Amino acid sequence: MNTLSFTKFQYGMYIITSAFNGKIGGQIANTVFQITSNPSTIAISISKQNNTHALLSDSKKAVISVVTEEAPFEFIGKFGFRSSRDFDKFTGVEYKQNNDGVPIVTQYSNAYFETEIVSQFETETHTLFMCKVIDCEVLNDKPTMTYDYYHKVKKGLTPKNAPTYNAKN
Repeated sequence: MNTLSFTKFQYGMYIITSAFNGKIGGQIANTVFQITSNPSTIAISISKQNNTHALLSDSKKAVISVVTEEAPFEFIGKFGFRSSRDFDKFTGVEYKQNNDGVPIVTQYSNAYFETEIVSQFETETHTLFMCKVIDCEVLNDKPTMTYDYYHKVKKGLTPKNAPTYNAKN
């Protein structure tokens, strides 16, 4: 099977955040997609090894911030190549917190979605979180970064825990 075919799917770049018992965390993700418009439902795929997964599972709350093309690689890397177990990803980052204490990253974001996790589906390595949109806002009209743009323009890598990781790439 030619797994390079999977690189032809188009994705965006998002920061997924959550909070539980006073701890906050977040990560970069590319596998986020709209399921329905009424009720507004979004799905997120997160590795079971990531700290963000534990926060999402425990709190049942997620915020999805849509990353813009202007985000530098260092900003993306801060949320994508370190664990919030060991590193404060929010130092020096512009964000606000919602009523549940979940960070909403506004820096290099053009929109965000506050969600409540209504169900989840387990795979061997990842969980697909089904999220009901509670609130959302457009922050600006800057172009959304696609995963293709991240690879071709930013020269970004795919972390091993990403749903789209392929050892052959």
